[in-house]
Amino acid sequence: MNTCPVGIATQDPELRRKFVGLPEHVIQFFYYVAEELRGIMAKLGFRTINEMVGRSDKLKVLDSVRNAKTANLDLSDILLPAFTRRPGVATYRIRSQDHKLYTRLDNKLIDEAETSLEKGLPSRIDCAIQNTDRAVGATLSNRISRRYGEEGLPPDTIHVRITGSAGQSFGAFLAPGVTLELEGDANDYVGKGLSGGRLIIYPPKQSSFKPEENIIIGNVCLYGATSGQCFFRGVAAERFAVRNSGATAVVEGVGDHGCEYMTGGRVIILGPTGRNFAAGMSGGIAYIYDIHRNFTPKVNLEMVELCDLEDPAEIAHVRSLIEDHQHYTGSEHAKFILENFNHLLPRFVKVLPTDYKRVLEEEAAREAEARRAAYALPIVPGIPMREEHEEAERRLAEREAQERNLREPALLDVEDAIIDVTVERRRERTVKQLDKLRGFMKYQRKTEKYRNPKKRTDDWKEFTTRLSPEDLKQQTARCMDCGVPFCQSDTGCPISNIIPKWNELVFKEQWKDALDRLLMTSPFSEFTGRVCPAPCEAACVLGINELPVGIKRYTMLACLN
Repeated sequence: MNTCPVGIATQDPELRRKFVGLPEHVIQFFYYVAEELRGIMAKLGFRTINEMVGRSDKLKVLDSVRNAKTANLDLSDILLPAFTRRPGVATYRIRSQDHKLYTRLDNKLIDEAETSLEKGLPSRIDCAIQNTDRAVGATLSNRISRRYGEEGLPPDTIHVRITGSAGQSFGAFLAPGVTLELEGDANDYVGKGLSGGRLIIYPPKQSSFKPEENIIIGNVCLYGATSGQCFFRGVAAERFAVRNSGATAVVEGVGDHGCEYMTGGRVIILGPTGRNFAAGMSGGIAYIYDIHRNFTPKVNLEMVELCDLEDPAEIAHVRSLIEDHQHYTGSEHAKFILENFNHLLPRFVKVLPTDYKRVLEEEAAREAEARRAAYALPIVPGIPMREEHEEAERRLAEREAQERNLREPALLDVEDAIIDVTVERRRERTVKQLDKLRGFMKYQRKTEKYRNPKKRTDDWKEFTTRLSPEDLKQQTARCMDCGVPFCQSDTGCPISNIIPKWNELVFKEQWKDALDRLLMTSPFSEFTGRVCPAPCEAACVLGINELPVGIKRYTMLACLN
């Protein structure tokens, strides 16, 4: 979301200015940590950290936290040091680990692709793989990047045909010009950091199961991919294309949390999806073949919208990718869709982030204006086109002038001069939309002001002046929904209130729903809002360098509203 309030994990220049730290501050901090650690080690009788490793005999059970369930637990065997059982055994790292890089499959690929690496000539390689072969293609890509830079090699210069079950991170950081074609299956992190290469995975040709109904690749595929193409004949497991920022992929089904935090690229899913699809998706486009009409309830609609495929150019692009998928993988499922494409087109759902849609529309408008300016038709005197053009320009100028100089309408009656305060406030609220994304930067914290003691002791009214509903809405806009477990779980708040969800309801002015959510965890929210110690405010990330989001009193005020 690019909303780090202390200016560290963000590229926003306004937020980055809030961070005034220096590298020397971090160095000094670790000096303090080391000094404190040396004091603790001296108390325990240790001179080095190596002497501390494995000395579990220095740990003691904290009897003060024992209860009926843990009263009979005996941890003595766990706290017994290993050297008491096996004298002389190593309890810390005493020799370097042999990663056996000389046995990597990439070494074979580099040797057989020598002509491609040296002269850029095509290479065709055949080999087998097993699940202990991890990150296949990464070292080969390193050699390509070192010699040819970011551009890499021309497409399909190195084509590797592989059979078997690949280990984790198959095709990680694959460089442009490399194609890995796997007949088999793969584990997690397929295409991690994909950087321009092409991945093709399909089940063994002699297999009898339906690929579109079986998982062929593991979790978190295409994590952080920046470019390249992927064609998977089968179903991907959970978190497919998480944080994908530029790769194009075709797959025949995905598990839960598909396209999570995706920022770019294109994903076509020719089958069912799991729950929480497109959570945090801020860029890129996903196309879902929703044959059973059950996709919509599975989508996290917080940042995306669903629409139909209508643009002819976009339809042609989707169809061409499905054709490539059928060509590379031999998918019968894709073949069926292509044969009935016009009939099945209404079943495709386009998942488009709302902010990304706005950016695309603005770019399209700029490009259209640039084309119009570059290829303007000359106006030749003496032909009707000139008069039509001048008339159109005149009407356009008049309309723009009217929009710039809006005037108040003339009074038709005395009642028109009377201002309806309620209507005016509603109009102002409609015109002035609050910024939920940057609210913590724009809005200051507002708190209730105490009434004069001499006046409040003479009545039974509140001892503070209550914030208006508009002020409450503005204050809830300061919550950036940063994902801190304290707020997102039901264990942080003393009454188990999930704060960001309640804030969102108040921001949307859904007062009844907000009250119902509070009553789910506490039947007396108007009282707890007065006496709660407010650990949520102390845990608020915004409170690091500013006043935190106000929660305690806002719950009571929301109940009264």
